Amino acid sequence: MTNTAINELIRQLSGYVLQPGDPNYESAIAIDNGRIQLRPRLIIRPLVVEDVLTGYNFAVANNLPFNIKGGGHSAAGYCLNDNGVVIDMRHLNKISFNKKKESITAQMGVIWKDLYQFMLDTGTGLIPVGGGCPTVAPPGFMQGGGYSFVSRSYGMSVDSLLAIQIVTPDGQLRHIDTESSSKEDQDIFWAIRGGGGGNWGIIVEMEMRVHKPFSEKMLVGQIRYPLESVEDVLGYYNEWVETIPNAMTAYGFIGNQPDPLDATKNVKTIGLTPVFNGEWAEGMDLLKGLLKIAPINTDLRNMTLPEWEFYNGYITLVGSRSAYMRSLIIPKGGMNNKVAKVIKEYMDMAPSPASFAVWTLIGGAIEEKAPDETAYFFRQARFIPEVKSIWDQDKPGDTLANVEWAYSFFEAWRVAGNAVGAYVNYIDPLLHDWPKMYYGDNYERLLKIKKDVDPKNLFNFQQSVGSPFNPPPPPLTDLSPLNRTQVVPKV
Repeated sequence: MTNTAINELIRQLSGYVLQPGDPNYESAIAIDNGRIQLRPRLIIRPLVVEDVLTGYNFAVANNLPFNIKGGGHSAAGYCLNDNGVVIDMRHLNKISFNKKKESITAQMGVIWKDLYQFMLDTGTGLIPVGGGCPTVAPPGFMQGGGYSFVSRSYGMSVDSLLAIQIVTPDGQLRHIDTESSSKEDQDIFWAIRGGGGGNWGIIVEMEMRVHKPFSEKMLVGQIRYPLESVEDVLGYYNEWVETIPNAMTAYGFIGNQPDPLDATKNVKTIGLTPVFNGEWAEGMDLLKGLLKIAPINTDLRNMTLPEWEFYNGYITLVGSRSAYMRSLIIPKGGMNNKVAKVIKEYMDMAPSPASFAVWTLIGGAIEEKAPDETAYFFRQARFIPEVKSIWDQDKPGDTLANVEWAYSFFEAWRVAGNAVGAYVNYIDPLLHDWPKMYYGDNYERLLKIKKDVDPKNLFNFQQSVGSPFNPPPPPLTDLSPLNRTQVVPKV
């Protein structure tokens, strides 16, 4: 890639290019994980869809690695690379609302915060099935399946997807929707609904259905218990979640919070985050049993879902700190007493007080689609735990201890909870047998579609569909996959 070629690219773009040394370059490569220190040669920021095509064709013509950056929440940094091209979508951010269809169409430089605010501004009260973190972008989120506080009411995020515009590996801009007739378009639409971002093309626009909540405002909030109560809390919760209506969810949290009696100290807690898509009184009645287990503190509110996302959604951000993340998919009954003991043991030995674990409660409307109806396979599961091991970026010597802790923690949780898989949106470069863990029995179809629509394997990274990369099984022996996004060529 010569300077002449770069200058010609710049001339062709309506948008612009950032290179190392440019004023905005460093902020452009910052993502929600300070551990990731990758430096692309070029960052292309499109202003129009045609710029995406131009940037993609440039990367392919120059045989350069390329990645697509939306909200910058790739757990493993797969939205970046070293010495390649990154197409940063942030300036493609137009949004429109179709009142008749009750749908929104958005370019894929938006983040969920933009969509929540847009729907608030319409005054309709309608909501998307979006992410719990407002700074996450829809394309990666939805291509992994996408869980929301209202997924038990309306299904996964991709279940509300109506249409996409996508730059496919052949360099064409295609419109694909639920009515597309060609087999290849149908295959792509199936694959992008759970088959993982970065595999099928560059999605530049999505149309998604928005939904009317069951009440104007929802019961939302936090309930926190001392970690010593974990067996009592999970003992009740594990059975309670099988009795509640689809309108109720209650996510989990395990980590430190300021001691209510002495804010200068931390106290280890297990917490629940209830969100009830209905009237306050009915929601409170459902929570009575949980409130009897002597919480440390409760914070229950009555507000719209977008307002709740703005209030609560930033608490899991990593920011400039270093982090390693991994996940599990747990079946019904999986929050058992064995899991409670594992949680207590590992949280007591966490090397960093900033580390925490959360889980998503699923079920309800998610189960209404068969495992092979979309690429997302694990529709009959019940819990999605995620651990975020977090330490100071300026203490690289702490990396090994924190990674080993998170790895061992979730290996123990996997066994105790009878895990059936892992969630691709919390992608883990150290995960053994990741194709089966992320995609279950749908991987073979994904592999065939990949070979059909991307025969040259242009959309590739360390854990892309079809990649030969496979970390060894436990015990953990090699941390090097954490520091790259491309497959290491065989010598």
